[in-house]
Amino acid sequence: MAATNAPASLLQAPSGVSANGRYYNPVVMSFIRDDWVQQQLHLRQSAYTVFHRTSVVTGTWNVNAKKPLAPAEAAKILHWVQQKTGTPKAPARQMPDIVALGFQEIVDLNAVNVVVNNQSAQRSAAWEEAILAALNQHLSAQQYKVVLEKHLVGILLLVFVRMDHVNHVKDVSGATAGVGIMGMMGNKGGAAVRMTFYDSTLCFVCAHLAAHRENVAGRNADYLNILSKIEFDDHEDPSAAAAASEVRFYTGEPAILNHDFVFWLGDLNYRILDDVSTEECFQMAESGDLHELVQRDQLLIERKRGNVFHGFEEGPLSFPPTYKFQAGTSQYEKRPEKKLRAPAWCDRILWKAKTPAHVTLQHYNAVMALDLSDHKPVHAFFEIQVKQTVESKKNQVVKEIMLQLDKWENENMPKVRLLQGDKSGLPSTGVLGFTHLKYGLSQTKSIIVENTGLVVAHFRFIPKLEEVRICRPWLTVSPSYGMIPPKERIELRITALVNESIAHGLSSGDESLDDTMILRIENGRDYFLVVSGQYDASCFGNSLERLVLCHEPVRQAQMTTASHGHGHHHHHHHHHQQHPHHHEPAQAPDLLNSPVMSPVSSPRHHQEPSSPRSMQPNLQNVPKELWRMVDDLYKHFLDEKNLFIEAGNKQELVHLREALDTGTAFPPHSSYSMAELLISWLQSLSQAVVPDGLLATALAHGNGNVAQTCRALLDALPPVRYNVIIYIVSFLKEVLKRAAGNRLTPEKLAYVFSRCLVTPCKEERAHNHLTTQYQADASGHGGDGQPVSRVVDAAQWNANQRAERMERMLYHMLTTATL
Repeated sequence: MAATNAPASLLQAPSGVSANGRYYNPVVMSFIRDDWVQQQLHLRQSAYTVFHRTSVVTGTWNVNAKKPLAPAEAAKILHWVQQKTGTPKAPARQMPDIVALGFQEIVDLNAVNVVVNNQSAQRSAAWEEAILAALNQHLSAQQYKVVLEKHLVGILLLVFVRMDHVNHVKDVSGATAGVGIMGMMGNKGGAAVRMTFYDSTLCFVCAHLAAHRENVAGRNADYLNILSKIEFDDHEDPSAAAAASEVRFYTGEPAILNHDFVFWLGDLNYRILDDVSTEECFQMAESGDLHELVQRDQLLIERKRGNVFHGFEEGPLSFPPTYKFQAGTSQYEKRPEKKLRAPAWCDRILWKAKTPAHVTLQHYNAVMALDLSDHKPVHAFFEIQVKQTVESKKNQVVKEIMLQLDKWENENMPKVRLLQGDKSGLPSTGVLGFTHLKYGLSQTKSIIVENTGLVVAHFRFIPKLEEVRICRPWLTVSPSYGMIPPKERIELRITALVNESIAHGLSSGDESLDDTMILRIENGRDYFLVVSGQYDASCFGNSLERLVLCHEPVRQAQMTTASHGHGHHHHHHHHHQQHPHHHEPAQAPDLLNSPVMSPVSSPRHHQEPSSPRSMQPNLQNVPKELWRMVDDLYKHFLDEKNLFIEAGNKQELVHLREALDTGTAFPPHSSYSMAELLISWLQSLSQAVVPDGLLATALAHGNGNVAQTCRALLDALPPVRYNVIIYIVSFLKEVLKRAAGNRLTPEKLAYVFSRCLVTPCKEERAHNHLTTQYQADASGHGGDGQPVSRVVDAAQWNANQRAERMERMLYHMLTTATL
């Protein structure tokens, strides 16, 4: 177990911020959690998926800007899209489920077409019409539908599916990337179409890479550019973007590769190494002796080196090189007026599958019968295994994964229990009651927090909603935060203390002794501690007005008031004022005949009845508690050396305070304890004997003349406060008559009593253990923007000014024969 006082940066941190300033983001945590669930689902997909055998026909053809075949000639296309079966027309069930055909150079790659791209759209539509005619009129009664057409200047990619599968196609999207002139124009580049077919994702890419035999590096760069630039959006299908971006987030791979199946086709333009002459290439290609040429194929070499198409597969090159032919023939171009090009396998089809066993290549060949262009078309026929989710089984797997995850998370959540602080080991209800709280005396109760979990429990007390403190000012808790290792315990000590500021609130009815404290277990639950207190009333922290109306000891008055139906937290002393017949003045001290009072002028109480300062008939001159303390000092201790200068005994002070509150006889005590009792009582009053406003008014009227200031103050004071001042001054004059013994002077007494007759400095710096947030913000400023230290210093300066002015006035009163 570890617990210390928290640094300000930790205690001020908002919920969700750790000690080192890192934010805890529940949205991110939820996202990571969901991602993990998806990964587990993927690992167990065999438990909830069935597979369908699906036939896919892919083809690529550089048509060298030749006009598309007319619909009447569409039957020729069957050579490209139909596998030879030995029968005039294959049964419908053997017709491909998916057809993906890529074209290059559907328009002349001149500067105008590269920039404007108008003719490309017209040519794309014409080729689409021709292919649909071939598929739907000549191939099968099964109608085909275009999933998506994507073109980029001379590049065209068409993807068709059979109508009986259309309802199982979703998340369709397309994209293009130019990598030609200036690395961006569309004379070279790629077009891609992706879709979800049943529950497998497929991506088809048609590319046209850089030309020329020696430009292997350019072709490699074009491939990598297309791979990185192609990103799918939701222009064609709103759900496609979400699907593609999710997959991209999970794997971090380029968008193209984030599919179950990728088919990459096109005029990739890889040639034969130039260590074989053009003439030798012609001889080997025409004779069918392809082995030497295959060994020198640039694409195969670059793939072996790992430079391009990592993880892709390709069928064997068992057909003649597909470039360069005389258009309209199956003869390689050798005419002297034409550019002589060594035959090469420029036109290729490769594939990549997340599960390689789910792809079977059935046929890979060039289509020699189509002679429209200087390239021969190439086709590849595949059978793939596409998956379909069985929702009921998937839901069961999700349920199993979530149950396991919840079990782990619950095991790793901190768990604690609250025990009573009496070492009994019994569970605590979280309800704490403090009884007979007395002024200035603290009481402490404990609660034990035991970590019953498997992980470390971090705890802290937090403020209630819209509050700053973790508890009310009359409470403190230690420790307020900490860490509990598994199977260990920590004792929380909750202390209640009624000091003078709390007593002020209790006596006025503005404060009550009840609170609810929130104990938070980080990443666990909150516990609520309900705390209440019962206060034994005291003359300390009370007001002169209440005390002078109270004829009996305040503790007895509290009980009497409670028996009349008033709450025990508040002192309704106006009860006597409203109903004087309820209590006779029970042996109120005869202050007029007290030896202390005899030398001074009559108290304000005895002025003529017509005066506005007249007091009620049954009002005491001064509070009986003041009389008791002064009377004790007057009778027993006036000759004591350094009276009011030396401190008293703390334990004696406690017993003397209790005797004052209960009306019992004072226990044995020293003079210094009684003197300190008097001083501390005056300091504790809810309002100083001389209020700030009246002091300021008197100073203003005095115009710097101390005598005039004193007269103005005495004239302005309400009767009770006037009587108290006169009573204290009269008493102090008696003390000074014994100066030979007690060694006291007017200066010393004026200094001491001036500090307890005016308002002291009320500003205090906040305590760490009381609150999770200082009065200052992180920069050390208070709510008004002033540094807290400056605010406190200013308040202290004001208090010192009040005390110094009162000191001069009190000195004048003590050294003047009459007031």
